[in-house]
Parts: sequence; structure tokens; C-alpha cells
Amino acid sequence: MTNIKKGLFKKILIILCLFIFAPSVGFSEVRKTYYENGSVKEEVTLKKDKLEGLGKRYYENGSLKEEVTLKKGKLEGLGKRYYESGALREEATYKKGKLEGLYREYYESGALKVEGTYKKDKLKGPYKEYYENKKLKAESTFKNGKQEGPCKRYFESGVVLAEETYKKGKLKGLFKIYYKSGALLGEAYFKNGEMDGQNREYYESGKLRTDRIFEKNKLINVKEYNEQGELIK
Repeated sequence: MTNIKKGLFKKILIILCLFIFAPSVGFSEVRKTYYENGSVKEEVTLKKDKLEGLGKRYYENGSLKEEVTLKKGKLEGLGKRYYESGALREEATYKKGKLEGLYREYYESGALKVEGTYKKDKLKGPYKEYYENKKLKAESTFKNGKQEGPCKRYFESGVVLAEETYKKGKLKGLFKIYYKSGALLGEAYFKNGEMDGQNREYYESGKLRTDRIFEKNKLINVKEYNEQGELIK
């Protein structure tokens, strides 16, 4: 799976919190830090020594890098990250400092890369990944931040690459992987995330190539065949 950016904008919050340790003047003020070339690096508003309102970070060339909203020092509402070109990179919604609601990630071209939903900082429900040509790359479901149930991965052509099932974030049951042609390449059985039972690999013609037996991820027995079906090892 594409890396899941949990706590996507928390880095900016940590950096902006450094402003708090500087003495405050007045009820509300904007604090800024700068790059050596004089361009603004970060800016945030403080009210009664608490981060409040819009917080921003910039690239050295002046283009916007990140923007978040803070309420009483915690992330709140929509947060966004950008490529140096200015194109939107990621967007997520926060509630009292935790990820809550729709999360999306984009290619620099603007095409959708990843979409999912968070509930109290944990992924929940459908999760999808896409190729830049907008075709589906992977689809699965999350429960309490862990993969749960069937998961499918696809080649860019749309042909199924792999099929697997998860329980509480661990592989369970039959796993299958395919050639780009759609022919079965291999299949294996999992139990609590460990390979357990028969594991078979096939030639693209459909003939058996290897036949292995595993117990808790340990190889117990293996047989290898040539494409004519003759045992060679």
C-alpha cells in the first residue's frame, strides 16, 4: 500500500509550537520565521499565548508549502499541503487535533492518488489508491486504523495483480498473485499474518512450478518442477 500519512500536518504544529516559548506582546500577534534569503518560512497567529487561526509554511522560493487552522493550539478544520509548483499535494480534515473525515492525496498533475476517511485519527471504511492515469491501483477497507476484509491490487492495465484478506491488519486465508496476462502466478495461505500451509507458484502456462509447505512462516517442504511437469528438485 501507498504509505498512509497519519498525522499528516502534525509536523507543522510542532514547529509552530516553538513560537509559544517566545514572550508574547499584546493580546494577538502574528509570528514569523525566515529563510536566509529573507523569504518567509513559517507564520502563525497567537492569542493569549495559544496558537490560533491560520498557520502557514512556505518553500524557500516563496510558494506555499502547508496551511492549517489552529484552535486553542490544536489542529482544526481543513489542512492542505502543496508541491513546490503550487499544485495541491494532500488535504485532510481535523477535529480537536485529530484526523476526522475525508483524506486525499494527489499527483502533481492533479490526478487523485489516495482517498480514505479518518475517525478519531484512525482510518475507517473504504480506502483506495489510483495510478496517475486515474485507473484504480488498490482498494481495501479499514476498521480502527487496521485493514479488515478483502483487498485487491491492480496492474495499470486494470488486470488484477493480487487478492488478499485481512483481519485486524494481518493477512488471513488465501492470498493470490497474478501475471499481467491474468494468469495465476502464485497462491499461499496465511494465519495471523504468517504464511501457514500450502504455497504454490505457477508458470504463466498454468503448470505448477514450486510446491511449498510452511508452518508459521517456516519452510517445511519444497518441490520444484520444470514446465513439462517433471520434478527437478
